[in-house]
Amino acid sequence: MVDLTDEKKYGRPAEPAVDTDNVQLDGPSGEDSLNEKKYMAITTDKHDSGDSGTDPKSRAPLQPTKSYATTASALSQEAEPIPEKKPWYKAANPLKWGAPSPVPETREVSREYQAGFFSMIYFGWVGPLMETGYKRQLEQNDIWTVNPNRSAEVMTVKMQASFKKRVARGDKYPLLFALHETFKREFWTGGICQFFANMFQVISPFTLRYLIQFATDAYEAQKTGSTPPNIGKGLGLVFGITIMQMIQSLGTNHFIYRGMMVGGQSRAVLISVIFEKSMSLSGRAKAGGREIKEGPETEAQAKEHVKDQKLAEKEAKKTKKAKKGVPDKAGSGIAGDGTGWANGRVVNLMSVDTYRVDQASGMFHLIWTAPIACIVTLILLVVNLTYSALAGFSLLVIGLPLLTKAVKILFARRRNINKITDQRVSLTQEILQAVRFVKFFGWESAFLSRLEEIRGREIRSIQILLAIRNAINAVSMSLPIFASMLAFITYSLTNHGLAPAEIFSSLALFNSLRLPLNLLPLIIGQVIDAWSSLYRIQEFLLSEEQEDEPKIDEAAENAIEMRSVDFTWERTATQDPNDSPTKKLTKSELKTEKIAHKQAIKDEKAAKKLQPGSSSGDSTPDDAVTLTDEARNPFKLNAMNFTIGRNELVAVIGGVGSGKSSLLAALAGDMRRTKGKVVMGASRAFCPQYAWIQNTTVKENILFGKDYDKSWYRKVIDACALQSDLDMLPQGDATEIGERGITVSGGQKQRLNIARAIYFDSDLILMDDPLSAVDAHVGRHIFDQAIMGLLKDKARILATHQLWVLNRCDRIIWLEEGRIQAIDTFENLMNEHLGFQKIMETTAVEEKEVEQDTLNDDEVEDKKKTQKKRKAPALMQAEERAVNSVPWSVYTDYIKASGTYFNGPLVILLLLMSQAANIATSLWLSWWTSDKFGYSNGKYIGVYAALGVSQVIFLFAFSVSLTIMGTSASKSMLSRAVTRALRAPMSFFDTTPLGRITNRFSRDVDVMDNTLTDAIRMYFLTLAMITAVFGLIIAYFHYFAIALVPLFFLFLFSAGYYRASAREMKRFESVLRSHMFAKFSEGLSGTSSIRAYGLKERFITGIRDSLDEMNSAYYLTFANQRWLSTRLDFIGSLLVFVTGILVITSRFNVSPSISGLVLSYILSIVQMIQFTVRQLAEVENGMNATERLHYYGTQLEEEAPLHTIEVRKTWPEIGEIIFDNVQMRYRDGLPLVLSGLNMHVRGGERIGIVGRTGAGKSSIMSTLFRLVELSGGSITIDGLDISTLGLHDLRSGLAIIPQDPTLFKGTIRSNLDPFGEHSDLELWSALRQSDLVTEEAALDDKSPGRIHLDGIVEDEGLNFSLGQRQLMALARALVRGSQIIVCDEATSSVDMETDEKIQKTIATGFKGKTLLCIAHRLRTIINYDRICVMDQGKIAELDTPENLYNLGGIFRGMCDRGGIRKEDFTGYEENIRW
Repeated sequence: MVDLTDEKKYGRPAEPAVDTDNVQLDGPSGEDSLNEKKYMAITTDKHDSGDSGTDPKSRAPLQPTKSYATTASALSQEAEPIPEKKPWYKAANPLKWGAPSPVPETREVSREYQAGFFSMIYFGWVGPLMETGYKRQLEQNDIWTVNPNRSAEVMTVKMQASFKKRVARGDKYPLLFALHETFKREFWTGGICQFFANMFQVISPFTLRYLIQFATDAYEAQKTGSTPPNIGKGLGLVFGITIMQMIQSLGTNHFIYRGMMVGGQSRAVLISVIFEKSMSLSGRAKAGGREIKEGPETEAQAKEHVKDQKLAEKEAKKTKKAKKGVPDKAGSGIAGDGTGWANGRVVNLMSVDTYRVDQASGMFHLIWTAPIACIVTLILLVVNLTYSALAGFSLLVIGLPLLTKAVKILFARRRNINKITDQRVSLTQEILQAVRFVKFFGWESAFLSRLEEIRGREIRSIQILLAIRNAINAVSMSLPIFASMLAFITYSLTNHGLAPAEIFSSLALFNSLRLPLNLLPLIIGQVIDAWSSLYRIQEFLLSEEQEDEPKIDEAAENAIEMRSVDFTWERTATQDPNDSPTKKLTKSELKTEKIAHKQAIKDEKAAKKLQPGSSSGDSTPDDAVTLTDEARNPFKLNAMNFTIGRNELVAVIGGVGSGKSSLLAALAGDMRRTKGKVVMGASRAFCPQYAWIQNTTVKENILFGKDYDKSWYRKVIDACALQSDLDMLPQGDATEIGERGITVSGGQKQRLNIARAIYFDSDLILMDDPLSAVDAHVGRHIFDQAIMGLLKDKARILATHQLWVLNRCDRIIWLEEGRIQAIDTFENLMNEHLGFQKIMETTAVEEKEVEQDTLNDDEVEDKKKTQKKRKAPALMQAEERAVNSVPWSVYTDYIKASGTYFNGPLVILLLLMSQAANIATSLWLSWWTSDKFGYSNGKYIGVYAALGVSQVIFLFAFSVSLTIMGTSASKSMLSRAVTRALRAPMSFFDTTPLGRITNRFSRDVDVMDNTLTDAIRMYFLTLAMITAVFGLIIAYFHYFAIALVPLFFLFLFSAGYYRASAREMKRFESVLRSHMFAKFSEGLSGTSSIRAYGLKERFITGIRDSLDEMNSAYYLTFANQRWLSTRLDFIGSLLVFVTGILVITSRFNVSPSISGLVLSYILSIVQMIQFTVRQLAEVENGMNATERLHYYGTQLEEEAPLHTIEVRKTWPEIGEIIFDNVQMRYRDGLPLVLSGLNMHVRGGERIGIVGRTGAGKSSIMSTLFRLVELSGGSITIDGLDISTLGLHDLRSGLAIIPQDPTLFKGTIRSNLDPFGEHSDLELWSALRQSDLVTEEAALDDKSPGRIHLDGIVEDEGLNFSLGQRQLMALARALVRGSQIIVCDEATSSVDMETDEKIQKTIATGFKGKTLLCIAHRLRTIINYDRICVMDQGKIAELDTPENLYNLGGIFRGMCDRGGIRKEDFTGYEENIRW
């Protein structure tokens, strides 16, 4: 991530780094880091540094080329595009004459900021941008920066002040009113505009009455020969109606613009505060608990609680169908259903919930303006039709509450769908994070079937939801039709003649009700959805924050003082609300529950269901045991009593799970203090065991927001032994490293981590076993140069397994099970403490071994490795961004994905039928008023009613068939995309940020599931209506065709003009949005580092800048929609004017009943014209999501097939591996990392692989599992060439113990055996063999703190220590029972004792099996059958350890440096065997 404080780089006016580099699009860089664009297949020498001051003028312009995520050339430089030959009709377009304006060098501030009054009213200020977009493709620099009044910073500060004030005051809905206070001016301006627009919308159809009366009088006069009325009167009425239409259109446009702007701004503010909150969320809130304040319950609180319970019971009755014991998502987390706020849920708040708030505020004011308009309409109807109007209106009055009630059902269903979506997104994210691991184990199909099952449930629920919504829509669209029918039938039956003036003016009035009534249920639905989302966000914002860090007391004598302090981690969050155990609670538990509930914010009353089973014990006090069997008792540190001097080096030692990492986490502020006092006397830097690497340059990762000090930076690089690595990287320290540091090895990550901590120059450095992931000699270098060198005057706390460092530490803290065993100097402990002597004896040789030069530090050798400094393409690819409109192939594939091509024509047929019924209904009415056929009243009424009913039926059938088709398509396209993504080669995941992939599988899928079919339905409906009406008018007024032709072309041109820039805007917005998503999730995953370094402010500013970037395009999309609408409405008003004039001029020869029908229709479709164009744009935007998903489903590279030839069940039986002249490179164009490798591994042989960084050790493993295909040669296992096997057959025949032990959310059982192929006893025996459970532990012993098969595993297994996770990975390989085991530095993060256990398990559990072990500690492999020494991709030495030792080559050198003598070979082996 780039230094977010550097304004030049980050989305403020002067941003060369962003703008010129991203020409192809990706906003401040798609969703990848800004700098990654610098290397995007751009090979000029101008990009040799990550500094931000690159001069934009010095670069040749970039030309966009079509880019796909898997090809490196997303941008090419200086390649002249082939001039495209334009068809004659395009060349003839005068608007494209003249050279397009050049791309600006810096971005301007949005013109809205300084626009004049008329420019604001007609959105003229967007014009220049539209023109540029029409003449050429828009580029990043064309997009104006956000209007300063609307920047995230300004608005967030305002909103937070209001929110804090309201929370302090104890308001019921602080978030809602804080948002209102922030945006009230713009919000109410929109409301007032809409109110007046609605009034005019009602009055113009009423004025029609007089115009039709005028035509009737003239027609009658013509027939009777009397004097016709003066034409002036008619013209006056036509002008009046036209002007009213224009004013109404402006009002509506400003209402929508203001509403959308308020929505977009609220979204930005909410994302900003959600991120800020997540930076300070307490661990307890994350786990779903809350604090309980002891104390008597006041009477008022007791009453409140009783009231809450009643409400909860009511809610429970209402939603009987919902599974019992399922806590309600909208109100969970505070009172403790234990769902907690895991990262997945927070990301969902940010992506889905804020979007819902944004959507709802667009049309919010209709909630109150529509009912007012309805009342005014009723009054005018009564004037027209006397009391008969009431008959029609009563139908509306009865219908609306029923519709609103139906909408409420949708609300409950939507909440349940949210839960399922949450599950799907979390699982997807988890699979993608561990995709390398999933491939190693060949588990793709297991995870896919889990996803399919969740997705099936989700789609079924969505289909039911949408079917109900369609029924509501069909009824609400037909209500005006039935209402007008009822009114006219009543009118005719009460002995009134049907006079055209009254009837058609009333028809127009009933039609004017259609839009508000149509939108009302939709808006109510959106508002309710948004309310539940706002509620979740409010609840998150009110959840517990971490205690304020103890203030740093510079004057304190020591760096840290701990006085009898206890710390605790949090209990495990319940896996998923649906899995909450539903056991009855005891009285005392109910009391605890009650106390917790009482503390819950009062506004949760209605939304909360307090069901007995939903408690998982989060409501218990700090030290109480949790309520359910399932929740494991969290780890605690007890009685921490020590001080650390200002320049002291203190080591923390202890076995796996003894609390070393916990102690450092507690000092870094990650654990909750429950007792005692901490005095911090120094600022701190934290070096966690898992290095958190940002997606930016190496340099930015080390600087971490500090200013660049060249000499100090150089010293840090040298002390951390990074220089040789930087020399290998293509652009030195300006090389960007991928998301989560994809391109660097574990050892390099760890060294960057240390370098960051040292460069930060704090007075207290916390280091969590930083030496475990580096070579021993590098470890010694870092210890001497960095820990004992640059840091010698600082306080240092070092948790470590490397016991050789202990005698150089000032003091040692020895932990066991969260308690301090001893604190003393090395000498004293050796002299006085038997236990300590024992530890040191078991590893007496460790001191000698330390110099060994084995390598764990091995790189993912792909992206570096050429010694000469060559410029390389950026690691992260630009997101492929389609240019021009969505191709037809995507539409056809979308229809095909729904099941069959016939679905398309079927939907269209149903639409045509419903439109035919619609026009026929109105024509019949006009024939009835003029009594064209001379039928009886009864006959007219009967046909009229029948036509009306058929219209509703067809409309419903059309909507339902469309949604079923859409959701089925969405289901099969997602399934195809996920399958294809999981089958993509590793190079795809190495070059695509995780945020981008998850964005497709969450946001884009949400669009396809929920909004796309709606947009298609509205587009087709309005289009069909307009076409039908124009047809009707032309049939009676032929001259209308003449006016229609120019207006039609004007209309087409406006739409094309608009779409040219709107499409690009939308694409910029989606790409910038995914960049913001990526930054958000990256920040979220690094919370503990960010907190420990005290850099919250910097990251919060970064997110706000990202939001401004995203909004610069997002806000402009609203403005250009309004630009189009104001102009199209003007065309619509002209159509009304033309029709009015035609009615006046043909008043003598066209029946007034036809004139009335035509006028009432033309008024009803004026708004529809711009609505249609907007819906078309919406459909395109929705299809944009489809296209992105379709791209993943069809265009991604795939690995070899999962199954090819038939492989015998028992393969591999012997485990013989033959490498024959193996050559391998990671991607085309990169050098070979294995060249001519020959090795014959006999069945059951154990081979240790050693070698320096980049020697190619891990590459052997990649070739064996075919993560990368060979460039030459072959590998044979038990007689089968692995290149001929299916990948699943191959990978499931091998087992691996990887370097990063990956665990998935679920239980220990599901982690060991996801397919459920093994019995509990087999799993238990694997746990026992891998020393996770003791010999005497029973299979069904589930007491707290014990590991058992149903024990919960949290996200990424973070509730287990790294050592325990490593042992679980070992257990997994044991369960697999494969004949060939590959072990990749499996002991890099465990202490010596655990390492010995692992070695013992490997020796006994894998006896007789072929074992390839990439060694970490030489001592662990010297008893192996043979040692393979790798050097520069070739085998340098391969023989038995003794022979190699005697040979005196590289291996001998390593042994000498590691203090390994000849007699160690046999001794160690015996020691292990026994």
